[in-house]
Amino acid sequence: MSKRIVFTFDERSLGSLEQVKLKGGFNSLGTAVRESIQINQELHDQAAEGFSEVVVRNPKTKQEKTIVIPSLKASVAGS
Repeated sequence: MSKRIVFTFDERSLGSLEQVKLKGGFNSLGTAVRESIQINQELHDQAAEGFSEVVVRNPKTKQEKTIVIPSLKASVAGS
């Protein structure tokens, strides 16, 4: 089942969404929103299992960075 939803963005928020679309290579704003929601859901599913950080790795240099997402830490702390 699909459902059409209309969003209204202020200028700053629309600019941020346009940047997400551009940086992510998405073909539409809707796709950018949809994938962002899917990523967010997956992160919160992991937070429900106690995970609160995301580790990213550069495959060329093997360098790793840890990204702390405040809302995930809050989800874990509230569990």
